[in-house]
Amino acid sequence: MPQESENRPSVVVIGGGYAGIRAARELDDIADVILVEPRDSFRHNIGALRATVQPEWAHNIFMYYERLLTRGRVVHERAARVEPGHVELASGQVLRPDFLVLATGSRYPFPAKDGEESSERSKDNYVRAAKELERADHAVILGAGAVGIEMVGEILAQWPGKKVTLLDPSPDVLGGNYPEELRTALRKMITEAGVDLRLGEGLTELPETLAGVVAPFTAQTTTGRTIEADLWLRCFGGAVPSEYLAGSLTEARNTSGTLRVGYDMRVEGHETVYAVGDIAGLGLPTAFLADVQAEVAAKNIRRHIVGEEEGQDAVFADPFPHLVVPFGPGKGTGWLVHQEDLLDAASVAQLKGDHLLVDMYTDKLGLTEGAWTLGH
Repeated sequence: MPQESENRPSVVVIGGGYAGIRAARELDDIADVILVEPRDSFRHNIGALRATVQPEWAHNIFMYYERLLTRGRVVHERAARVEPGHVELASGQVLRPDFLVLATGSRYPFPAKDGEESSERSKDNYVRAAKELERADHAVILGAGAVGIEMVGEILAQWPGKKVTLLDPSPDVLGGNYPEELRTALRKMITEAGVDLRLGEGLTELPETLAGVVAPFTAQTTTGRTIEADLWLRCFGGAVPSEYLAGSLTEARNTSGTLRVGYDMRVEGHETVYAVGDIAGLGLPTAFLADVQAEVAAKNIRRHIVGEEEGQDAVFADPFPHLVVPFGPGKGTGWLVHQEDLLDAASVAQLKGDHLLVDMYTDKLGLTEGAWTLGH
């Protein structure tokens, strides 16, 4: 890739999600940065579930990239083949970066994430989903992790009294290394809301009807029971796309699609390639940790660019282990590692549930009030 200046190395960041925007912005002042992202806008997936029930709120999850970089640029294309020092785009254009940051995130069933590259088509999907949920008499949510629980909370906040069943074949809610007190509080919150919570019970097979569309169906559960409902949503089953990786990078790939990385966020066996966010096989796949990992990678790339020999590379560590689980705008609970008591509903609303961090990410993208969302 031609460099604008001999003393400004080139960095290509693949993926414009939470990790990608942080890495690109942190290096914009010191390198020739190209962010490769096929979508025409940043998708604030933290707010996607609320967009599913409030179409008038959905514009908040679509944010422009145009003000993210001052010197660098965003290329709205898909990376077709990526290996160290070589990025081939779907158009056939080839970039030859000095440093490479892989930040392609993960796929997840709609509505937690939407795979559309066009913001307008994606917005249409959320508007349709809200209309279908409003019409539904009985919604079945599959998966009692954080996504499924938040989805149930958003539905009931918008349509109190709607019949909702939450199923999960696991014996308890919320997988992961969290305190039992948190799970107990979540179960209580769910059942007190009138939800039919069925743990240790899944469906023998997914309904033949389309997810998120009102259409009566009958499903058999793994315990031999029958469920009759008219809408279902899948809130489990994320996947990490890494089929675009080529050459030596394929050798650093785990069976899950994630990449083996060190705590400096370098890909195993590669001095100039970093992986951050969901594609990095290190830490939990959260937006918060994606941001932390991207900062670590950017600091280490910066050290290489300026030629710092003394000191140590930055290393990744979760600086603030926590989980905040909203249950609609005004309810929820959560856990902070250094706090004895669980978060109450007011704290959850203040930290996340009321605003879903929209302002935080408009700031990260360099956007100003009144001009930051698509369609507004």
